[in-house]
Amino acid sequence: MKSNISKKDIESGKEIIEKLSKLNPKLLPHHLKDIISDYQKFLPHPQKYGLWSSNKTKHPKFSQKYDKILLLLNGVTAGGKDAIHQEMEKLAPNLFSKAVTATSRPPREGEVHGQDYYFFENHKIFRQSLKNGEFLEYYQRGETYYGLPKKSLENSINHPSPIIYSQLEMSGWSKAEKYISANHPNIFILKIFVIPDMNFSDYKNWLIEKRSDNDLESRLNKTGWELKKAPKKSDFIIINHIEENTDSLTRTAQTIINQITDLLKNPIK
Repeated sequence: MKSNISKKDIESGKEIIEKLSKLNPKLLPHHLKDIISDYQKFLPHPQKYGLWSSNKTKHPKFSQKYDKILLLLNGVTAGGKDAIHQEMEKLAPNLFSKAVTATSRPPREGEVHGQDYYFFENHKIFRQSLKNGEFLEYYQRGETYYGLPKKSLENSINHPSPIIYSQLEMSGWSKAEKYISANHPNIFILKIFVIPDMNFSDYKNWLIEKRSDNDLESRLNKTGWELKKAPKKSDFIIINHIEENTDSLTRTAQTIINQITDLLKNPIK
């Protein structure tokens, strides 16, 4: 099984990072389109807080209703996707079943096994699980492995909640789509990418503060690759206003919930 994203792919994001560093734009579609032209396909929804939709959402499949939806919600590193998901679960606790991803790194403070990740004891055990065909997809950053166990996804699909949530890296979305199309063709896949409402220099400083490890260059290059690919792969982009002491997080989470429930036959709240 090949990794979702190669070192060459990650390094290809360096060119985007160099342009972002030079121009220092706001990380918003109408500013990013000057560097990455595909962002011109996205338009904001004035009545939907922070939501931008692509022209793909005009397809008739977005006008239908579904029994189950696989929500692929991801974004740039430290862009706030974890906080958004946690807020969504607070607002609609019966709506979601999480397909928990796995990692070979040790847990960070406050992380819980089986809830935040399945934490493998070491890299060797993770690699053996890959060889055994237990993973739908994976990628490697430095010495650390991340991926989605097939069993975790199937457990979520069999859960009564109508929304299967996965914090699957965008580099693994294609494999997830192929798997769902082959094994569960009645499940609709909704892809949302999170970008923080910052200019690039502030985001870089934010990333250094939140991910103070020795892997900053790789993280930044991967962010460049993700920002380049996001407008091609995503149905929606959500702009996350990372602010303290405001209702911004709640409004962002509620926007996504509303967007999902519009597609459900029988939404549960």
